[in-house]
Amino acid sequence: MAEPDRRYAWAAYKLGAFGPISNASATEFTKQLDDYLALHDIAFIVESVTKKGRIPVGMVVGKYMGPILYLGDTTWFPWASPRNKMETITNLLNELRRHYVVMLFCNMQDKQFYLNIAKHGVIRRVGTIYDLLTDGPAPLFQSRKKYE
Repeated sequence: MAEPDRRYAWAAYKLGAFGPISNASATEFTKQLDDYLALHDIAFIVESVTKKGRIPVGMVVGKYMGPILYLGDTTWFPWASPRNKMETITNLLNELRRHYVVMLFCNMQDKQFYLNIAKHGVIRRVGTIYDLLTDGPAPLFQSRKKYE
């Protein structure tokens, strides 16, 4: 993660993007962020065009599992609009499906968001995972093959 991205992550942290604020200093936050990123194989900072220009609006992490790229947590920065979220994830999934079979799951509150992305043809719903999340079943999505 480049230094400008870390500055945006710090600003997002101060606005509550990574959960309840624990009043960590910038140094402590950087260490926590490094520890978090070390648990994943890949991290994407997703950017969108806003009134302030092209800026990061979120972070997506993932792990490689053989031919599958499993996308885990998505952290949206507080200034990301619903449109920013839809455009950036749709574009990211569209690019990733050219190279990987991408799998992701979400909680039921985010199901409609991913079903809307599926309408663009980049992912499809392939099932439900039970007993994973404490708040209920988790819809499972897979990238659609990119035909050239």
